[in-house]
Amino acid sequence: MNGQSNYEGRYRTTLERNDLLAMQALAPLSSTYLPWSASAMRPSGVVAVLNEIFVNRRRFVVELGSGVSTFYIGRLLRRRGGHIWTVEHDERWADLVDQELTSEGLGDVVTVVRAPLTPIQSRWPDEEATWYEQSRLKEMTAGQSIDLLVVDGPPAYQAGRGHSRYPAGPFFASMLADDYAIVLDDIDRRGEQDIMECWERELDVTFERRVANGRIGIGRPGAAFTV
Repeated sequence: MNGQSNYEGRYRTTLERNDLLAMQALAPLSSTYLPWSASAMRPSGVVAVLNEIFVNRRRFVVELGSGVSTFYIGRLLRRRGGHIWTVEHDERWADLVDQELTSEGLGDVVTVVRAPLTPIQSRWPDEEATWYEQSRLKEMTAGQSIDLLVVDGPPAYQAGRGHSRYPAGPFFASMLADDYAIVLDDIDRRGEQDIMECWERELDVTFERRVANGRIGIGRPGAAFTV
């Protein structure tokens, strides 16, 4: 019991240290206050996403779940070229994000896609499954291939909804570029761990699991490459 407690303590310390270092790295793109909630991607996760964009020249990004990361991605793409489509099921939050993006001059770089959650058949029979209204997503990129898919939604913390993010893989598979990456948030949870294993088999990707550095997984075709 004491050993487990010591491990958890070291894990939290490492996670917090990486987040502090990440906040320093984010400073050049931190032009204004952003409401960093408990459900937002951790700072070290955001840095990993931005590194992926910078190092591997990602230009066309789809993000599921709008928030702090949307602004940082948008700011970087404004400097380097590209576009992000961010999908949000909460109409009120989508309106707020859209307004703030517009006021910051990011309206031509970021498109907020409003897509309510609708029931679908779950791969896990004991779970209720909802996912974004697919008709809102099919044409949103206007045929442009996606080279970075960031999956931080829909919410999957409630009991019986632990695999809510699984449909993103099969849905977007045909829209992905030949060279792409998938970032999955909250991989400290069992549901997201299951999802990564499924996507590795079904999409032929390899996930780098960064549990203590952002709590994200980064999947790419073939062998994993660290950035």
